[in-house]
Amino acid sequence: MTLLRPDCFNFRDFLGKIPSLVWIILSGLMTFAAFPPSPLGFLASVSLIPFIYAMNKDDFHLGMEKGFIYGIFLNLGILFWLALNKGTQWYWATLSMASGVLFLSLNYAAIGLIVGIIGRRLGKSVGLLSFPFVWIAIEYLRSFGTLGFTWNNLCYTQAYAVQLIQMANVIGPGGVGFWIVAINVLIYFVLFGNITSRKIPILLSVLFLLFFIPETYGIFRLKSAGSSAEKRMVHVGIVQPNVDPTRKWDRHSFYDNMQLLHDLTDSVAVKPLDLVVWPETATPTFLRQNRRGSLADIISHITRLNVSLLTGTPDFEWLKEDDYEVFNSTFLLRPNSYEIEDYRKIQLVPFGEYIPLSDLFPELENLNLGQGNFKAGKTVNVFRVPLKVDRSVTTDTTLGFTTVVCYESTFPSLIREGAKKGSELLVIVSNDAWFGYMTAPFLHAEISRFRAIENGIPVVRSANTGISLVFDSRGREICRKGFGEKGWLDAVIEQGEPTTPYVRFGDWVAMFCVAISTGLIVVALIKKRGI
Repeated sequence: MTLLRPDCFNFRDFLGKIPSLVWIILSGLMTFAAFPPSPLGFLASVSLIPFIYAMNKDDFHLGMEKGFIYGIFLNLGILFWLALNKGTQWYWATLSMASGVLFLSLNYAAIGLIVGIIGRRLGKSVGLLSFPFVWIAIEYLRSFGTLGFTWNNLCYTQAYAVQLIQMANVIGPGGVGFWIVAINVLIYFVLFGNITSRKIPILLSVLFLLFFIPETYGIFRLKSAGSSAEKRMVHVGIVQPNVDPTRKWDRHSFYDNMQLLHDLTDSVAVKPLDLVVWPETATPTFLRQNRRGSLADIISHITRLNVSLLTGTPDFEWLKEDDYEVFNSTFLLRPNSYEIEDYRKIQLVPFGEYIPLSDLFPELENLNLGQGNFKAGKTVNVFRVPLKVDRSVTTDTTLGFTTVVCYESTFPSLIREGAKKGSELLVIVSNDAWFGYMTAPFLHAEISRFRAIENGIPVVRSANTGISLVFDSRGREICRKGFGEKGWLDAVIEQGEPTTPYVRFGDWVAMFCVAISTGLIVVALIKKRGI
């Protein structure tokens, strides 16, 4: 029996005449189109098929070149907004975008190279089956180091599919990415695989289960997330000042900007709150060194409101008389106290907040690419604030929370480290204003949904110009303030329980993919091509 597949209509001959370059470009563009804010996340389930088709069509030759071209079109679509950075000259912004696209495309070149070697040495079927393992292994490995980057991980194409991605609390972001690539490979086998018609129902059954199991698990997990009398509720206020980043550091606008923060805080704190959050570098001054000025004003203000405040702020530390280090920090400030608890941003933006290798070659810091020469922090801190019954009555219970700054929210392992230390809430402070009304603020905001699901804790996000929002511990949106809007949000959220399998076991799927990929590479290099 022969099923009606593309070869029955001579589609194979027709498709085979289309140059591989066209398939690769199409694959890159389709994958880009699946990322938020696009609603076409479902495209990710088929977007890699043209890439896979081109690899198999050419007998797994030129894999590195194919991967590199795929990466260019994917990354150009995702990162084009880097060229629009208002914080530097247009030529430096364009250069940084082009450099980033080319550098990150090397990851996909590595995928193509490795899969190509496996396919040529161990046979086409093994090469095709290696795709999910190699893809996720490379994604995982590129998350490490000072040049680590996870913004374009495949899993984020499914950010809007809240029910589906509940599985991330077990298999992590790498597992979701593996699921996507595996579906592409299976569909390829169904459409173009050199397999008997008897095996088609088996492949279709596997495909059905790959959707049925995650969706069923998602339904169960979302329904089991009802409120419990034993869980504590947290009252949080979020301030979104919507200040033009080019004016924030203008000394003539300093008092107006600070007054705006205070006014918005007064508005949101009409109700009793446990915590108020200001965005990244909300205070355009070094608060720690400005104790009699801005810091005193803030302490007086939050004392009157009887609420703790977390704010983003620059900070510096003297090393010696003529040398100091600058940090992108968050401060936790409490009523009636000048004691400062701080967190220093650990994962800095390459070429945006520091010059790579400047620790080894200090003269590199003299380069002026529009970047800030920040130093990286070292420790993930868990802050604690008391929970209230009303504005004047504080309970004996406390909320433990961690905070990350902007770009750091795209690194799952960093948030997991805080959850392992007992964090029950993640607070993200950000400033996405530099890139205007482009795709960046929307994708950046949606990425944080994964952090909530993975760790089983709510996420509170305060961004200067947006998008500010709150996700519950299942990644469901509670409230949002749109990009370019001035205002505030207040939310009552259920305290999280960071006890998910992902918190306990981490990126075990991704590490398994690294192990399998390594094994396949070793076997491929020492074994002759399979028949």
